[in-house]
Amino acid sequence: MNRIEKLKNDVYSFEELDTLEKNATKLGDSESLALIEISRASKTAKGEKPKSTVGEDGRPLTKRARREQKTKR
Repeated sequence: MNRIEKLKNDVYSFEELDTLEKNATKLGDSESLALIEISRASKTAKGEKPKSTVGEDGRPLTKRARREQKTKR
């Protein structure tokens, strides 16, 4: 099953959709971007929620976010 078929079948998680969106934006792939938007809406309608990137204490949960926070100071 290729990437387009997986997008149509709503297989990807929110995190994977973020990565796909970044890549599609860089490549200017409007078909994938449209399918990603539809997939996100579908997941939201089903009641799924993306994982929070910030913990209860307000600290970023991902290594990348923590690194970016340090460089902003």
